[in-house]
Amino acid sequence: MASLGERLRHRKAEVFEDGLREAVMEGPVGEAELVSALADVPRSRHVSVVAVLGDAQGVEGPQVLRRILAADGMSRDTRCAAVLALAKRCGPQASADLVQALSSTDATVKNYAMVGLAGAGDDQGWEQAFVRLKQILRRPGPPPGLNPRYLSVQSPVAAAVCYLAGHLDGAGGERSVRLVGELRDHWDRLGAAEQEWLTDMWPGCVLEGPPAGEVLPPDSGRLQAWIRVPLFGPVH
Repeated sequence: MASLGERLRHRKAEVFEDGLREAVMEGPVGEAELVSALADVPRSRHVSVVAVLGDAQGVEGPQVLRRILAADGMSRDTRCAAVLALAKRCGPQASADLVQALSSTDATVKNYAMVGLAGAGDDQGWEQAFVRLKQILRRPGPPPGLNPRYLSVQSPVAAAVCYLAGHLDGAGGERSVRLVGELRDHWDRLGAAEQEWLTDMWPGCVLEGPPAGEVLPPDSGRLQAWIRVPLFGPVH
């Protein structure tokens, strides 16, 4: 039978995928094989290996993911996979890395960084995330075709609200008043699915809600649980 390293480098996709699954099950030994394989597998497979590092166990994975984020020349998909994998692996300890990714020039990388912060980060990126939300809400109009079932993946507004609203300072707090005001001032820039989602998750923030200083924060645990599906689940 071929070794794990050989399967991770096998030309047949099904053998490669089996190798990824086994690497996760093998703990630190499997993680070391994944890291080693990154130097040898075709670039088309880098995203798969990087994504699986989010489910692996060991000491090497987080360091490798951070190097990928800092390196020049990485593809968008590889960087997005690294952002999410680092959030899954390190939780709040990845917050500084996710905040740094939030300053990327690539909007897609920014969106993944926001998802990572919403699903696992602490509050150190709140101001940067608020600036990002303001940028998104100044888009020309509501986005077309958002599906409520896939909103956690499709809507950067929802990801930003999950993060920002999960780290508020109570009714009447500065953060809370600013966030409620921003959402109400640009309510017409939200898609129908985003408006429905906000009404369900945080009914106090809607246009017809109480004065901004009286709006109670939403359930932060519910927001975090919602944004983690499906992107924080196992790859395999």
